[in-house]
Amino acid sequence: MLVREHTTVGDDVSVGSLSVVEHTVHIGDRVRVHSHCFVPEFSVLEDDAWLGPRVTLTNAPFPRCPDVSKCIKGVHIGRAARIGANVTILPGVRIGERALIGAGAVVTKDVAPGAVVIGNAGRQVKTIDDLLCPAGLDHRPYPPVPPYPPSPSE
Repeated sequence: MLVREHTTVGDDVSVGSLSVVEHTVHIGDRVRVHSHCFVPEFSVLEDDAWLGPRVTLTNAPFPRCPDVSKCIKGVHIGRAARIGANVTILPGVRIGERALIGAGAVVTKDVAPGAVVIGNAGRQVKTIDDLLCPAGLDHRPYPPVPPYPPSPSE
């Protein structure tokens, strides 16, 4: 695992083997970054975000462009969003709170809070609240996240 300079990391964060977190990234509390993930500069992983194995976030819309430093834009992963294995998310995309991205998806545009997105290019197929327990139990796999108390500065 490699975590570069100027990155802020919250409490109870786990970063797996062979993952790279570039500089100037913000990682909230209770975030899980599995093995072999790439998180480039200027990305944000809010509290309780979860990245499956081999997730790749990108930040350069046109790599090797002479002015690439002027247009780099990190990915923003919302609170309690879950990103499946081998997902690629393109520069500047925002993944909404509690969204679920299916394994292998290529996400090219913003994802609404609570959306379930699959495929290449990813497309919304339902909301997170539509999901039922696959084992037939009487509960939702992703219940609503309670609001956090306001910070002392508010």
